[in-house]
This record gives sequence, C-alpha cells and structure tokens, in this order.
Amino acid sequence: MKGIEWGKTLTAIVTPMDARGEIDIPAAVNLARDIIAHGCDGIVVCGTTGEAATLSTEEKLPLISSLGEEIRGKGLLIAGVGGNCTRDTVGLIRQVEALPVDGYMVITPYYNKPNQAGLVQHYLAVDAASTRPIMLYNVPSRTGIDMSRDDYELVLANCPKITAVKEASADLAKASWLAVKFPDVDFFSGNDNLTLPLMVLGFKGVVSVAANVVPAAMAQLTALASQGDWEGARHIHEFLSPLFAALFVETNPVPVKAALELQGWPAGSPRLPLARLSQPNAASLAEVLINYTREWV
Repeated sequence: MKGIEWGKTLTAIVTPMDARGEIDIPAAVNLARDIIAHGCDGIVVCGTTGEAATLSTEEKLPLISSLGEEIRGKGLLIAGVGGNCTRDTVGLIRQVEALPVDGYMVITPYYNKPNQAGLVQHYLAVDAASTRPIMLYNVPSRTGIDMSRDDYELVLANCPKITAVKEASADLAKASWLAVKFPDVDFFSGNDNLTLPLMVLGFKGVVSVAANVVPAAMAQLTALASQGDWEGARHIHEFLSPLFAALFVETNPVPVKAALELQGWPAGSPRLPLARLSQPNAASLAEVLINYTREWV
C-alpha cells in the first residue's frame, strides 16, 4: 500500500498555547498555513514537537480536524496517534479515521520497553485499525528502545500500511542499510542536522523541527538534495547548522517555541513538566535567530 506521496519536507508543528495554557487552535491554523505557503510538503501534528504526551484525546481531535481542513489540497496532514498503550493507540486511530488527515505517525511505545514480539504485535494492531498509510517513528532518545534491523524486517514485512519511517537515531550504518533494504519505504530523518547526510544515503527527506522557524530554507535544502545538487544543499545545511544546534539547547520543543515567539508567532509556553527556555539560553537563541527569516532567497 503506497497510498500517498509523503513529500520531502514535513514540519513537526508545535502546539501553540494561550495564556491559560489551553491549545490555541487559530494560532496553530495560521502557523500551518504559513509553513505550507513557504514550500513545505506537509504538517505532522501531535508529535513530540507538538507535546502529544501532555495533550488529551479531547484536545487532539479538534486540533487535528482544524489543521486538516485548513491545508486540505495544499499539503499533507499527518496525525501523530502513537502512545505506549496499544489499546489507546488503536482507539485514537479509530476516532481520527473520520477526520481530514492523509496518514498517521506512530511512535514506538515509550517507557514500556516492549520485547520484539510485543513491538510487532503493536504495529500489527495499528496496521489493522488504519485505512490510511502509516509512518513508523523510531526515536530512541525519547522512548528507551531503538528499532533494530531485525525489528524493522519483521514489522515492515507484516504491516503493509507502514510506507514511511521517521528514523531519529544517529546510526548512519543502519540508515544506509534501511534505504537499500526497503526501497519501497520512504525514510525520513528525525533530526534536522542529519537531513543532508541521510539524504546522501538514500533517505527521502526530513520531519523537521526547524521548519517551524525556517520553512522555506528546509524545503529548499531537501529539494536540492533530491535533485542531486549536493553543493547547493550543503550550503544551506552549513548556513542552518547554528540554528539546528540552538533549537536543541534544551528539550524540544522548548527552544523552538521560544524561537517562534521571537519571530512574532504566538506559540505560548510548553506544558509542564516542560518549562520556558532559561534566560541565558533565550538570550543566546535570540542572537542566533537574527540571522534567519522564514523566507529563502
């Protein structure tokens, strides 16, 4: 099942909050509209950058629906529906099935540290529940588990709706193997700073945090790399490298929300247990950010 063209630059959108700490859906819609207008192929909502772990199902559904309605026909809307309880993940998929989304992103179950049999059964259940294409999300720094080569072989062989993978480990040897072993699967970097190296190895693109702040530049980086213009792509990569570092000086999405606020976008505070960016890091981020705009000329 191919289902959709996943594109090259998907933005892991933040979830804006108002002064009361509630989701600011109009702000999210405006940000999504701007990201797509600057050349990104789609939005991933309710992912790690979107603070999915602290959003209730009752909050996720109207947010997903509103963004889907806004960018329908203009870009992809991928809904993060994963969690560490298979029953809850399947339940959320069944509710989101009625909403205007193009696909799902499903993180490996965190905290539980499932054994291989449990991991495979989790994705089998997800695959069975969905009528849409699925992006598997491997992020060992967040979950405590790292999909092995054997894990990938078992899951991808038995879950035909998984047609894309967001790989957020730094194992370049495994990344190279994945791109060769599964030519029909679209692999995306889960780390902005590894986008170019991974595209050299055969990855399709990136699910980007930085694209919240520099959407046009990230879209151009992946466009040039996909065309084989490695010199041009490297130029953008080198230009953006200080920003990549600054956006991860504290736990994501703390810095990127601060960066958006500095750009004039009402992102609000992250939800506890994440707090606002520390004053020293905020000052350093402001110094870095003056070198960047949302456009790319």
